[in-house]
Amino acid sequence: IEQQHIITKAVLDAEENERKRIASDLHDGVGQLFSAVKLNMNGLFDRITLDREEDRFLAENTLALVDESCKEVRIISHRMMPNMLLRSGIASDLKSFIEKIDGDSLKVTLEATGFKDRLESNVETMLYRIIQETVSNVIKHAGATRLDIILTRDKDGINATVADNGKGFDTTQIGSFTGIGLKNIITRIEYLKGVVDYESVLGKGTTVNIWVPVA
Repeated sequence: IEQQHIITKAVLDAEENERKRIASDLHDGVGQLFSAVKLNMNGLFDRITLDREEDRFLAENTLALVDESCKEVRIISHRMMPNMLLRSGIASDLKSFIEKIDGDSLKVTLEATGFKDRLESNVETMLYRIIQETVSNVIKHAGATRLDIILTRDKDGINATVADNGKGFDTTQIGSFTGIGLKNIITRIEYLKGVVDYESVLGKGTTVNIWVPVA
């Protein structure tokens, strides 16, 4: 068991390091290239005269697309390696993550209590990834319009509940699911020596209950 724990930690550490590398490449490489393109296009359009309305529309639309691409790169980079996680803690960074996905099509709420003191950084990162992946699964598969997240820390550990009002699924089929996201969630929870339980009713939504011990 100890050997398996060591192997799991090595795999998760390698995955996290790869996330950091890709996030850095996106932010420092692709992000800066898009910024340079936007700057050059602004300079170009200041120098030329666009007499036709359709030309002006095309120019404005192109600039808007480049600007949107810059923002999208920043969002993806932040999701892969949240800059504030190690400075502000999991509750603060989850709030920032949720603010970016909360909208008209999916209303998201977060309630976090008991996080006055910081968690060990490795636990914070793992727990953030677990919640992030669970939320991502809801967005991709549930067809939900509401998502409620409750995070509570007490002397024994951390309870996390992620509940949606989506289409639900047959929980007896979890073992046959092949998605990487679900496997990553289970692997991280097992590494933290925690437990996860899925409650779901077809047509009425799903509730994911997670508990991990905290020293």
